[in-house]
Amino acid sequence: MQSPWTEAAANLVILGVEEFEERAYRILLRSPGLTVTGLADRIGAPAGRVRRAVTVLEQSGLVSRSPLPTPRLLPVAPDAAIEALVRRQESELERIRALAASWVPEFRSGGNAAPTELIEVVTGADTVLSRFDQLQRGAMEEVQVLDTPPYAGDAGPVTNDAEFEVLARGVTCRAIYARAALEQSPNAVTAILRYVAAGEQARVTSELPLKLATFDRKVAFIPQSIAQRDIAGAIVVHPCSLLDVLLFVFDQLWAEATPLTAAGPLRSIEQDGVAEPSDNDRRVLALLASGLKDEAIAHHLGWSHRTTRRRIATLMSTLGADTRFQAGLYAARAGWL
Repeated sequence: MQSPWTEAAANLVILGVEEFEERAYRILLRSPGLTVTGLADRIGAPAGRVRRAVTVLEQSGLVSRSPLPTPRLLPVAPDAAIEALVRRQESELERIRALAASWVPEFRSGGNAAPTELIEVVTGADTVLSRFDQLQRGAMEEVQVLDTPPYAGDAGPVTNDAEFEVLARGVTCRAIYARAALEQSPNAVTAILRYVAAGEQARVTSELPLKLATFDRKVAFIPQSIAQRDIAGAIVVHPCSLLDVLLFVFDQLWAEATPLTAAGPLRSIEQDGVAEPSDNDRRVLALLASGLKDEAIAHHLGWSHRTTRRRIATLMSTLGADTRFQAGLYAARAGWL
């Protein structure tokens, strides 16, 4: 059986507090007021070793000493003390991030002399995901994405929770979604509207030529094969003519795509006294949000084409939508999906 100290050990290492110091602090939490000698007896370690540990704890703001003739060790409340350590760590990370940004010109100038390093091939699903996450979290100004099938299996677009963190930092995120991406997953629109609500600028278009992500317009991330259904391989493109082409493609597609927004002329459902939609209505709205045409919806639900068109027209009128796709978006906003 493991020692309880082993189970709790090294929890604070990331904050600069080693296992031995953490152990001493945990003892003081349970037995405040010990002297250095008393603490050494509890731990079973030489007084000199404990004295050095106490110094570290004092410098970290975890322990203070009483002003009595015989100083007693008093632990600081862990919630306040550790929060202060976390904030100090965050401040240091910001300093390191700024330092890294200041080194970028050196990297760029060195890259000009190494054309063979302008293309980076990444293989292995875990490595691909890790590299993408690194580039996304490292973006300082802008992330741009083209999202289109095929996807691995039948899962459809994968939720990217890290984007919420990036948006919260003030980074601009622009995404263009192929209509097929919305057709593949009935929940895709609801997920996208969460990004839009968090600040993402989203647009939709009929078709996209490839999956693509660019970061600060300085690096691009594309699959090794346009048709690949997995994430086993990717290509990272650094500043070169190929990156210029990829940025140009995104800009052209962005100019032609239709804005996809959670805002719109949706009336207050409660004020208008409109009843909650039926299960069939919800199914119709979900299919509309996926971009399916009337014929496909009728086939999916087993309805006649006439019945389907009539029901869609009623729902669009209720929601104040001008297009079928818009009706799906407004329904998601109203909480009907």
